Amino acid sequence: MIRWPAALYSLKTAIAALAALGIALAVGLPMPFWAMTTVYITSNPLSGATRSKSIYRVMGTTLGAAVAVAMVPALVDWPALLSLGLSCWVGFCLAISLLDRSPRAYVMMLAGYTAAIIGFSSVDHPEAIFDVAAARVTEIVLGIACITVSHSVLWPLSVGERLGPKLHHWLHDAEQWLRDAMVGHPDALKDRRKLAVDALDCIIMATHVPYDTSHWREATRVVQAVLYRMLLLMPLLSGIVDRRRALGEDPELENACTLTEAWLDKGTPLDAVPDYLRCVPERRDWRGLLRESFLVRLTQTARVMGESRQLLAALDDPAVTVPPELISEKIPLKLHTDLEHAVLAGLSCIFALMLVCTFWIWTGWVDGAGAAAMTAVFCCLFAALDNPVPGILAFGGAIVASVPVAGFWLFGILPNIDGFAPLCLVLSPPLLLAGYFMMSPRWGGLATASMVGFGSGIAITENYTADVAHFINANGGQVVALAAAVGVTATFRMISADAAIAKLVGRLHRDLARLAGARTPPDPTRTLVHATDQLALISQRLSTDNDASVAGLAEVRVAVNIATIQQLRMGAGRALRVALARLLRAAEAHFSTSAPGDPPPETLLAAIDRALRLTLEGPAPTPELAGELIGTDPAQGRAALVAMRRNLFPDAAPFSPEPAV
Repeated sequence: MIRWPAALYSLKTAIAALAALGIALAVGLPMPFWAMTTVYITSNPLSGATRSKSIYRVMGTTLGAAVAVAMVPALVDWPALLSLGLSCWVGFCLAISLLDRSPRAYVMMLAGYTAAIIGFSSVDHPEAIFDVAAARVTEIVLGIACITVSHSVLWPLSVGERLGPKLHHWLHDAEQWLRDAMVGHPDALKDRRKLAVDALDCIIMATHVPYDTSHWREATRVVQAVLYRMLLLMPLLSGIVDRRRALGEDPELENACTLTEAWLDKGTPLDAVPDYLRCVPERRDWRGLLRESFLVRLTQTARVMGESRQLLAALDDPAVTVPPELISEKIPLKLHTDLEHAVLAGLSCIFALMLVCTFWIWTGWVDGAGAAAMTAVFCCLFAALDNPVPGILAFGGAIVASVPVAGFWLFGILPNIDGFAPLCLVLSPPLLLAGYFMMSPRWGGLATASMVGFGSGIAITENYTADVAHFINANGGQVVALAAAVGVTATFRMISADAAIAKLVGRLHRDLARLAGARTPPDPTRTLVHATDQLALISQRLSTDNDASVAGLAEVRVAVNIATIQQLRMGAGRALRVALARLLRAAEAHFSTSAPGDPPPETLLAAIDRALRLTLEGPAPTPELAGELIGTDPAQGRAALVAMRRNLFPDAAPFSPEPAV
């Protein structure tokens, strides 16, 4: 059965590729196949993502070409030094790109292996390095221009068409989690992990919204507001589940649960959020504080869900007016980075490149430049993975498998072709087939790799030239590159999922120490993004429900609790400010010196209880405090202290309002 979205995507991608090839041939560019291959490398089903990726690709290609032009003429008389210089540049760019997990990272990664492709291919004729670099940049810009026009004019698929359903589905899952908590079945841990992963997917996809062609481009602030509330709901919902588990079957909460289910059945309207805080009488014993914390989190959750529904309605229909106070947040895309991982990836790439270059120089291999360039590509593309070897093998294997197909076209079909129209006709089958499978999540990467191998294999130029020896030599270099990249990566870079999870949990633990030790209150949104991102990274590596996922959820809540306590400290009276400062110092000492899983000290529990007693005389919470999860309201601070006590000491004796003698 034909999947028409995939067929249309394949058709417009093939049109862009053939247009780029035709223009490159018409103006006499030396390597027209680069323009055609660039179309398939840059193409994305979403028109906005294609445009943003195109901009980054132009920037990276230009930077890499400039480095090659500067380095090759200066070092061409010292092959070993030139190899080391280009290898170090690729490794440096790779490490920098891994420290930025946003789409911008594509700039530095491309700058690295573009310099390798241009530089290594020009060592035999350094006087032509500028012409080669200019041709590379021109042909890539041409391919980018063709694919951008094609995806913008022919059946464009906006980012909103993909992101909108994902946002609706995410909010539906969050509502279901709340519904499960109200009826006493809150333990769908796998679904909670998926919420964290999906939230980060939506945040990263939203980076392409400003480049979109639909009305979503004008609604960027509304998208940011929805994403902010998605981040808020993760700790809110998990906090509700924790309080509900601590309270058990509590008759005094039945009214709140009934109101919630009725409100969810109505579609979560913002103007009908129940007043939960009047559902139970005010008491200052531990069970009363747990009820208050539960109702505070429930009020906040309902308010955030209602606002999310209102914002999504505005995204679906531009005529819907959004109150200005709902669109003031901006998501800072400051994601988790691992300096050790980035440096090791860069050093591994340098070592693999030097290994291939040494073999190339030692043997005098005529086509060794291609092997060195492909080694750089293989090392860069999958460096972000814990174990890049399977990805390199699959991608490189698809390129190698496409070589016989390219050989059949090059030696069996192209010699009989005269004219551009027949050329388009004979190239259409492989182009259309690869484009069709690029829409598949399972086969998309392999289809792109096969087009890279096919385009480089046939290497169409203005005049037909085909040499069997050169074809075998050049494509044999890809096998050498694949072996070098896999061998070095398997030696230095393989890390198990359990080790990666332990490392991430340890990093999250140390981040809590930094939050507690901050002299000024941390930015709430940045705290949420960073903690949720780490939870998503942990969740992606888990195959079963285990303690790591529970720890990840609990520590995201602790991060929010610490941020709230930091905010409360700045505006508290002297006695409470001193108590909160002692609490934060104790938390910093615990998180900075202990390993994940170690029980916190009793001194931290005593500090929490001391601060909590000082908040008991404060005012009762009001529905107005639900506008923010992190703020300076004393009732918010009391709820955060109760939550922190539950998160760190779930099995401790109940809190006593009176200090022990």
